[in-house]
Amino acid sequence: MSDTILKLQILARAEITLAQIRTQRATGRTVLYAVAMIFGLLALGMFNFAGFHALSPQHGPALAAFYVALADVGVAIIVILAANKIGHREQDERLAREVRDLAYAELNRDVEQVKAELDQIIDDVRGIREGFSSFSGAAMSTIAPLVKMIMGSGKKK
Repeated sequence: MSDTILKLQILARAEITLAQIRTQRATGRTVLYAVAMIFGLLALGMFNFAGFHALSPQHGPALAAFYVALADVGVAIIVILAANKIGHREQDERLAREVRDLAYAELNRDVEQVKAELDQIIDDVRGIREGFSSFSGAAMSTIAPLVKMIMGSGKKK
C-alpha cells in the first residue's frame, strides 16, 4: 500500500508543478501585456499630439512627437513579442506531464492488479464452496447407509 501512496504523492506533486508553471506563465504574460498596453496608450497619446502639431504651421514639434510615438509603438511591439515568448519552459512542463501520466498509469495498473486479486479470491471461495458441497454430498451418501444400519440395529434390540 505504501507504493500506492507514493504514487499518489508523485501524482499530486506533478499536478502542483503543472499548476505553478501555468500560473507563472500567466502572471508573466499579464504583466508584460499591461506594460505593452501602457506603451500603446502612450503611443496613441503621442499620435494625437503628433497629429495636432502636424496641422500646425510649424512642423518641428509635430515631427518630434511623431518620432516619439513611433518609438512607443516599437517598444509596445517588442514587449508584446516578449510576452508571447514568456513561460516557454516547455521541457519542465513536458517532464511534469510525463511524471503525472506515469503516476496515473502506475495507479491504474495497481487498481487492475487489486481487481485481478479480488477476482482470484472470489474464484477460490467458489471452488471451496463447490468442493465442500461435493464433499458433503459424498459424505452423506456414504454415511446415510451407516446411519440406517445403526438405526436398524437399535430397533431390533
